[in-house]
Amino acid sequence: MISKELAAAREYEKRKSAEVTEEERPVYHLSPLIGWLNDPNGFSYYGGKYHLFYQYHPYSSHWGPMHWGHAVSDDLVRWEYRQAAMAPDTDYDGAGCFSGSAITMPDGRQLLMYTGCDPENLDPDGRWRQTQCIAVSEKPVTDDGAEMDETNEFIKYEGNPVLTGADLPSGGDPYEFRDPYIWRTKDGSYRSIIANANRDESKATQLCLYSSPDGFEWKFDKVLFEDSRHVGLMWECPNFFSIDDRQILIASPMDMEVEDAEGSIRFPKGNNVCYMVGDYDEAEEVFTPHQSAAQEKSEKDPVASYHPVDCGLDFYAPQVMTAPDGRRIMIGWMQDPSMGNLHGEDEFRIFCQMTVPRELTLRNERLIQRPVRELESYWSGRVRLASIETGPDERSIEEIYGRTLDIELELRPAEQTAEDESEECSYSSFSMKFAADDEHCCELIYDPQRSILTIDRSRSGQNDEMTKRRSIRVRRRGGSLDLRILLDRWSAEIFINGGEQVMSVTYYTPIEADRITFRSEGKAVLDISSHKIAADA
Repeated sequence: MISKELAAAREYEKRKSAEVTEEERPVYHLSPLIGWLNDPNGFSYYGGKYHLFYQYHPYSSHWGPMHWGHAVSDDLVRWEYRQAAMAPDTDYDGAGCFSGSAITMPDGRQLLMYTGCDPENLDPDGRWRQTQCIAVSEKPVTDDGAEMDETNEFIKYEGNPVLTGADLPSGGDPYEFRDPYIWRTKDGSYRSIIANANRDESKATQLCLYSSPDGFEWKFDKVLFEDSRHVGLMWECPNFFSIDDRQILIASPMDMEVEDAEGSIRFPKGNNVCYMVGDYDEAEEVFTPHQSAAQEKSEKDPVASYHPVDCGLDFYAPQVMTAPDGRRIMIGWMQDPSMGNLHGEDEFRIFCQMTVPRELTLRNERLIQRPVRELESYWSGRVRLASIETGPDERSIEEIYGRTLDIELELRPAEQTAEDESEECSYSSFSMKFAADDEHCCELIYDPQRSILTIDRSRSGQNDEMTKRRSIRVRRRGGSLDLRILLDRWSAEIFINGGEQVMSVTYYTPIEADRITFRSEGKAVLDISSHKIAADA
């Protein structure tokens, strides 16, 4: 028997989502069934399908009391909506079912671990008390083709909440205690890393480690990682996993104020996502981040071991899962959390979207991100052009236009071969505009002398001063730059130099604005490969 709150949400989403046309949705990025979407949750492979739950407010295209939406996919590209999985309907989560993760239990059931927000226990600032809770699928499902269908409900555990403020370390804040990331150890027991903002004199952000023999009874083990340098007020949505023989910690610090001294913003003011590479001693439960050369030489950069996951304007709260073939796959919320909804209720029936899932690898201790290879099955209408010259006059290419494309672009100076970067650069700046018409555009700008790449959406309907432009220093000099740009109606994901860096951005130009143009100060040369992306393979 489901609660009246969950039944009402399902009835509403079924009735109202029928009004949303396919033209209102991105083609190959997941958007909410109806209303508002934020953090990805419970990203997993279960019952022969990929599952993605998400923070969800069906009743509005603005943030509200959090439900869990649910979608499944065979290939990480085309998603099928399922009815809402959870609603805020108990005394411990009545203000919202916040973020969490999923794991398959030995008996074939799927366990969801999430943060519940208690509407009755507020602190003097009006914050909800946060606790950790469990929901489990009613019936077991295997990965041999038996699908988890709509009748397999998630039942909230009668012993909820399984962790409360009493399970925090000394000084822990029960009102800033959230986002469990769960995994199983080699001996079959469970671990979860959970974010907390400590209230003692250090004011440190802590990622706390908890253990359980069965996924239901939990206890505090230790503080796995602590940031005592005040880099962000709260490190939300942690992920903790390995690639090859290295351990990766990903978290989303809020309200950071760290900038690169050379003028290229490394961690801009606001909300960001960072990662660390290190070693993990599972027996001792000790995570040791690797020091960078900058740390070894100087103490001036206290965050030298922290690296940005996505350097764009819209990326937050990613979640990482393991595919059946062993790939580590990450998906993120493609929206800056400080933005809210820029549009009125009458303009949007859905708001926000996820990124394309990304394959993660390591190269020289740096995270490499690439769109999942399954996306290539949706390519059509290939265009390949070589040695296109650009100059000070804005240039369009007849075959390259539209709002839904996968573009690979190799940029180099006119007098330089692809192999030789020693010559003086023949151009001083390069610009690519997309989603453009006479009044609107989103613009990508490259300064080869400083190796600075900038995304500018100031003419795209985005007017917030802090989040309309961002610049990063890329790791290749000499005027050559490789880009892969995924365009999908109202967003772009820009993969730089084979995925060494990524910039994600959303924009709000009219859908009819579909021009793509190029220009440079001085002569530059482009090799371009472009594919349209169809909704169906």
